[in-house]
Amino acid sequence: MKKKNKARFKSTFLLIQRTTWGFLLVLILALAVYLGNRGYRELKTSRYFQVKTIAVHGNHVLSRTDIIYYLGLKETSNLLSLDLKALCQKLISHPWIKSASIHRKLPGQLTIDIIERVPVALIKIGTFYYMDKDGVVFDKINKDVGCDFPVFTGPKSFSELKAYFPLIREALSILNRKTSLIVSEFHLDLNHGITLITLNDALPVKLGRREVSLRFQRFKTVYHYLRRREIPIKIIDCRYPDRVVVKYIRHSSEGKREKTG
Repeated sequence: MKKKNKARFKSTFLLIQRTTWGFLLVLILALAVYLGNRGYRELKTSRYFQVKTIAVHGNHVLSRTDIIYYLGLKETSNLLSLDLKALCQKLISHPWIKSASIHRKLPGQLTIDIIERVPVALIKIGTFYYMDKDGVVFDKINKDVGCDFPVFTGPKSFSELKAYFPLIREALSILNRKTSLIVSEFHLDLNHGITLITLNDALPVKLGRREVSLRFQRFKTVYHYLRRREIPIKIIDCRYPDRVVVKYIRHSSEGKREKTG
């Protein structure tokens, strides 16, 4: 009987001991979490971690001041209190910013890296907007960037852009620094495709809807040949698979002549 009581007492003692240690452990952990959170809150308001330096890389159109103002950063901002993910999302929402990343370096440096959208053309939808090489229409023209770009015409509203995008993509595939020197306009038509208007002489060049790069190469060959000979051209049609049709005026008194080459 005594052995049973002794074993029962020992078992009860061990249970109480384990319960006590478990309670103390939970208490210690709770205290550590509380002190940690309180300490972190203190750090988030500490002047030691105030933003002292903001480095901006990759900006060309937007100024450093523009970006800082857009993000709402202040000299009193605490580096630890900044939500970098939210700031990055806000940057990407800017029409001129294609992608962005933000990093902090303790105790007080914030680094902002951005990739800006680069306009390669204008598109007229009521007014003129910039368009990048991916066909993204992103902002109205402004005097700082200028308007010396080829112009896309055809869509009457933003709701129509999706239908025109295959034609826009085809036209953009032939647009680069060299070709932009001879291109004034791409007129888009959902039925007839792309008509290119040359820069120097406003010559219409029909490129159609498909194989635009190949047809453009044919046009350049014919166009340079005819210009060297100063032949007045009315229109060039490159939509045929095996030839280029040139309509030109040989003499004003003779009227319009048509030649196939």
